[in-house]
Amino acid sequence: MLNTALYAINFGEFFFENLECFANLAKIGLKEIVLIHVIDIKKLQHSLYSRYDKEDEEKIRKTSEIRLEDIKKNLEKYGFGVSYVIKVGDIADEIVKEADREDIDLIVLDKKTAGRVNSFFSFYDSPLYDIIAKSNKPVLITKRTLMHSSSLIKNDEKDNLDCKNTFTDVVFATDFSESSLKAIRVLDKIPSDIIKTMTLFTVIDEKYIRNLDKNALESFEHDIAEKFESIIEDLRYRYSKEKNNLNIAVRKGTPCKEITDFIEQTDKKLLVIGYKGEAKEKFKEIFLGSTAQRLIGALPCSILVVK
Repeated sequence: MLNTALYAINFGEFFFENLECFANLAKIGLKEIVLIHVIDIKKLQHSLYSRYDKEDEEKIRKTSEIRLEDIKKNLEKYGFGVSYVIKVGDIADEIVKEADREDIDLIVLDKKTAGRVNSFFSFYDSPLYDIIAKSNKPVLITKRTLMHSSSLIKNDEKDNLDCKNTFTDVVFATDFSESSLKAIRVLDKIPSDIIKTMTLFTVIDEKYIRNLDKNALESFEHDIAEKFESIIEDLRYRYSKEKNNLNIAVRKGTPCKEITDFIEQTDKKLLVIGYKGEAKEKFKEIFLGSTAQRLIGALPCSILVVK
């Protein structure tokens, strides 16, 4: 089970007020939530155009405590055990340290979109990349529909918010590498009755198979089929075509583009991907390309990154 989560809150211009969506994480076994807000002194110095001192910090801390206490009370109504901390320093570093200190199971971050229009969320000047790169914890980047006021969301629309059904329809994208298959251990922690449909997804590089003869191509396709069967076995037969809760999708082309297109065409709710590579430089190479920014930023679903 994923029992404990660290939920990072930044109190931006828009912030998510409909906590019913976050409350739905109780379905995956979540019981304890640690709310964290990090006061970034460097950004405050820039925004205040003045020397930042301890008095400024105390004012911001008191305002943050009021907001966090309100969120805490709302989440407690759903049966969660909730605590909160306020840190001062580098946002990513403080979040990663707190996650280790509390030994949490999951870091939860918001991916903000205005209304129903896909937004472009860049890693640059954002702590999101650093959190994923530095932490060894699974990171759930949740899609949030943000409004100035939750009252702007009509009642009939609230039931259809993507974040309320995050774990019902999951895509596990893999290249069958050891690093990507690490995601299986997290999927195994999610109750089997929560995930209604699982799609195993891979992308084949057309350049690789272009020059294969018929026998070599058949051998390659057989190898792919065996790898899919191995994943299904690792998932302990929770998903199968016979149960009508398992789909297998294979596409040819560039991974980031094909994954994005598939999600957009099928309206999936959650993409699960394994951490690719051990070094931070390797991870940066994968996640900071233009197509990868589209994958994390403009993809219309939540994303679970597992190391």
